[in-house]
Amino acid sequence: MTTTPPIADPSPPQKRSYLQKLWAPIVLLVGLVAGEDISLAANAQQGPQYGGGPFGHFHPFPTSPLFEYHVILTTVEVALLISLVVVYSRMYIETKANFALGLVVVLGALLIQTLVSYPVTESAIGPVTLPGPGYSTFAADVVTICAYTVFLYLSLE
Repeated sequence: MTTTPPIADPSPPQKRSYLQKLWAPIVLLVGLVAGEDISLAANAQQGPQYGGGPFGHFHPFPTSPLFEYHVILTTVEVALLISLVVVYSRMYIETKANFALGLVVVLGALLIQTLVSYPVTESAIGPVTLPGPGYSTFAADVVTICAYTVFLYLSLE
């Protein structure tokens, strides 16, 4: 009785493509550029003509550099969350894994929370104040961005 040797998998393990390796830095760069544009546009909107519109009256933005950094960093967070939602939505569509669907729901909730607390969105609700101690500090934004970037990088492997 002869046994046949096991058939080796003919396909070698796939390496990440060059573009996949660049996805996280590209998202960071897009977030930084968009954040800078939004920050500059927010500063350009100062003056008496700034009010009304489809969302009601907007309160003036603080002109502090800390506020500008907060807008830029929050925009980077939004860009990273959108990319993570896209990655895990595609994964769910391909695999129908409940875990991927759960991640889409959690990441979607984080995205909604970030958009609601976005400094530009807050101006429609009331006067915008500089971030103080707590969740909206510079350090919290940086730590959140680092966590989302690592999560995105690991998700693309």
